[in-house]
Amino acid sequence: MKRITLILIAVLGFVSCSTEKKHPKQFSLTGEIKGLTGNLFFRHPDKVYTRDTPLDTIHVVNGKINFTDTISSVQLITAFSDFNDPNNKLFKKHGSGRGYFPTKSALLSFFAFPGAAVKVNGEATDFMNAYPSGDEYNNSLAAINKIAYPNFNETVNLAVQASHETDSVAIQEINKKAEELSELGRLARIKFVEENPNTLAAMFYLNDLMLRTQIDNDKAITIFNSISKEHSDLSFYKTVESRVNGILKTAEGSPVPAIKTTATLDGKEFDITALRGKYILIDFWGIWCAPCVAEMPDVKAFQEKYKDKLVVLGINSGDTKENVQAFVDKNAYGWQQVLSDDGNTSDNFVTGFNVQGFPTKFIVDPQGKIVKRYVGSGEEAFALLEELLSEKE
Repeated sequence: MKRITLILIAVLGFVSCSTEKKHPKQFSLTGEIKGLTGNLFFRHPDKVYTRDTPLDTIHVVNGKINFTDTISSVQLITAFSDFNDPNNKLFKKHGSGRGYFPTKSALLSFFAFPGAAVKVNGEATDFMNAYPSGDEYNNSLAAINKIAYPNFNETVNLAVQASHETDSVAIQEINKKAEELSELGRLARIKFVEENPNTLAAMFYLNDLMLRTQIDNDKAITIFNSISKEHSDLSFYKTVESRVNGILKTAEGSPVPAIKTTATLDGKEFDITALRGKYILIDFWGIWCAPCVAEMPDVKAFQEKYKDKLVVLGINSGDTKENVQAFVDKNAYGWQQVLSDDGNTSDNFVTGFNVQGFPTKFIVDPQGKIVKRYVGSGEEAFALLEELLSEKE
């Protein structure tokens, strides 16, 4: 009887383990990337990271991956290998005195979502020649990455080669070849997006092309209008939608898009309509952006010189509230600051204004209409401000 009881316990235990339910939000990543040494690291989309938050780890054993985690919705995960690993070939693209050349082709990217069973196979050479599969989302991502990654890699290799070259003629030839190759890659990515508009991969790359001003605005809008509303609730769709709306709403002569938010340094609500009656200089900036920081003394000078006619609105992207507060206090930059939040559609002013580079400045007239947009150096913006503000009343 005791023996029968033990057998029943063993059998029931086996059945219990074999039928154990997975977490409803679980996803898995399995496969092999030959030549990959060390683990992969990523920032989980469901977490808020600070400087002290450790990265999540995908453990790799002899190139093999067997990883599980949970996730709340469809998200793109980009994982990178150990930068300090002496055997890591993926990050050994460094120029003469210029540090490392960043490139997407060094990253493993895949879509994770509740219930996903993602497979990955390939090899790590001097780029991540490994791609996901197992579902329509990842199959489409693999299709475009197989086009994009080799192109990115070869273009960066030429940049590395040029950085070590000393002959000016040879440098010009290498750069020309790199530009031609980059253009072929850009056209290939646009073609994929045009031919596969309803895939998440196309939406991700469309946003990337728009962000880098690598696609004509009219073409981007045409492609977006052909996208099915099936994925309209996903962040990928909303980001592109916000950029498209930003293109349309920030044309010269258009009313400045609404900015009504409590994402301010003091937490109090700010509404841009309260600034009507004066010219407004909207300055998209970040502490991490050297040109942005370099121009801020000029912004301050204009604000002080024309305080009766001009107000400045800073929109920061990429920095914490604490760091922004410390920076503006230290430099006595007393104008209104708003924090753009890429995780919050209503407060994502970067995409809402279709900002594609930093710094970006908008000049708004006293009636609240956009006069001009400037990307990069603010010299032209300051010249126009001088012309507008110095006019006799």
